[in-house]
Amino acid sequence: MKATVSTEWLSGCSGCHVALVDLHEKLFGLLDDMEIVRSPVLVDQKTYPKANVGIVEGAVRSEHDLEALHKIRGSVDVLVAYGTCAVYGGPSGVGWLYRKDDVFDAVYERGPTNAGGERPDSGVPSLEESVRPIDEYVPVDLYLPGCPPHPFFVAAGLHNLLDSSKPGLTHRSVCADCNRKMQKRAGVQLVPAAVVGDDPDLCFLSQGIICLGSVSLNRCLAPCPKIGVACTGCAGPSLDVLTDPNRDTRTELAERMEKLCGIPRKDTVSYLEMNANTFFAYAMASPTIYKKPTVEIREWAGPSQAATS
Repeated sequence: MKATVSTEWLSGCSGCHVALVDLHEKLFGLLDDMEIVRSPVLVDQKTYPKANVGIVEGAVRSEHDLEALHKIRGSVDVLVAYGTCAVYGGPSGVGWLYRKDDVFDAVYERGPTNAGGERPDSGVPSLEESVRPIDEYVPVDLYLPGCPPHPFFVAAGLHNLLDSSKPGLTHRSVCADCNRKMQKRAGVQLVPAAVVGDDPDLCFLSQGIICLGSVSLNRCLAPCPKIGVACTGCAGPSLDVLTDPNRDTRTELAERMEKLCGIPRKDTVSYLEMNANTFFAYAMASPTIYKKPTVEIREWAGPSQAATS
């Protein structure tokens, strides 16, 4: 008997749902084992039928998101947080830095396209106080981060979920699929704001360029480093960063760059803190990151703009 699958799309860009379609022929292989009973991009189904597996894309930002999340959680046996927004809050998690009223003031009171200052009326779902990943509200059984996850990992994750005898997902970092080589190079300086390097075969860190590949979970097969662009960490932190309360993006990268290039740790740490909105962009709204004793993203973002805890 086929397993039934139901999906939902909360506050996100729909890219993770498009990734399901991007499975191409692999989707047909999955359909041998499962039946999709609800999916905003594939099935015209407005209600929440009972299903074995629920797949949720997007973070919780509005009253509508929260209502939809509870409905799908109540209708499925197993729930998958699908994509970095669902798992960590994703890029929209920058809203976690600001008070809800400050967001409304910036958009409606001072927004250049809204001179009258009108705000949404009562017919629009109200905003939650902050952006939050879905496990802040409901139990999650499987996490599949990525922006979006590569179809390889989507297929592998679903196959393993439906049949535990099949290979599970690995916990390796992006470096596992990167063909660049790390090399000690004394005297290399930190290169601010760089995302490309002169040597196409050398690790970005060895060139003094911040790359998040070594501190990010591999759910992408490393396409960015392969074409010459430093990793931005779209799948969220690597397992070692997640599981150790005293390890984070700054501490790990600062240690590596000091060992590889002799760049003082304080220089790397300071640079990453000054650019926290970039280097913590995908996971800043997750308590697995902001509750670390080493992390003060709201302070780094500026106390005049930061939200209260």
